[in-house]
Amino acid sequence: MRAAPALLIASIFVCLSSIAAQPKTPLLAIAPLGQVPRTDITEIRRAIETTYGWSTVELAPQPLPKSAWYQPRRRHRAEKILQWLRGRKPLAADKIMAITAKDISTTKGRYPDWGICGLAEMPGSTSVISTYRIKKKLRAPNRKRRHEKYLQRLRDLAVHEFGHQLGLEHCPHRGCVMEDAKGTVGTFDHSTNELCADCRHQLDR
Repeated sequence: MRAAPALLIASIFVCLSSIAAQPKTPLLAIAPLGQVPRTDITEIRRAIETTYGWSTVELAPQPLPKSAWYQPRRRHRAEKILQWLRGRKPLAADKIMAITAKDISTTKGRYPDWGICGLAEMPGSTSVISTYRIKKKLRAPNRKRRHEKYLQRLRDLAVHEFGHQLGLEHCPHRGCVMEDAKGTVGTFDHSTNELCADCRHQLDR
């Protein structure tokens, strides 16, 4: 049975209006800097998608920016990586996160060059995480368990820094993934691997 022309046009209009009204899932671009294992990128993407409901896309690997190199300590300055990243976010992406296996640092209080695991604009479009420090002190009975512990730290690190990008500050609740690491990787090992109720409430608002 053929629909009347006016009815058909109205049906198409309603359908298109419904599609346009559907909210777009925000997109995070993951930017590998240097050689980064495929498993690391997979874990980061899964953690962001599961925790925050964002979509993710992996960009082609690029070398670390020369502008971020800090010769006195032979590592890269995180804030300069963020500055470099701002001009490399794809138009289709809402935010961008870089990942590197190299050591990164920034200025912290009276320390002009403090080694860190990650840094993010809060809130903002860019962040960078480094796997260099979360590979240390992986106390476990065998290689498999050490690798699992490393991946858990990596997931928490990515979720933590992305939380800052979304405006979340450090959380006082022990075990919350937004807890302040206070300069030690040990904080990762008592994490619940989740946002606490207070942090989740902040996001929902």
